[in-house]
Amino acid sequence: MPLVRIKEKGQVTLPAKIRERRGLHTGDYMEVQEEGNRIVLIPQQIAPRHPEIDKAIAEGLADVRSGRVTPAFKNMAEYRAWRKTPAGKKFAGS
Repeated sequence: MPLVRIKEKGQVTLPAKIRERRGLHTGDYMEVQEEGNRIVLIPQQIAPRHPEIDKAIAEGLADVRSGRVTPAFKNMAEYRAWRKTPAGKKFAGS
């Protein structure tokens, strides 16, 4: 069992053979858990952010802030009644 040393900022170098066997590369993410008196590292897959998704989220949040979002309705009758309210008319642009 190889020994590793904790460096100044709490960094630990995983032995090359272990990294190779586990397919770990520079920049990979690891979850850190405590299990009793052990520290366990669990490799994690992190999906990269996508500009189109970020844009859609920003647009959705802008809609919420400006009131361009309808409340949840149980049926069409509730929706039609809401459309006649000032908020519903504002949403529809009427």
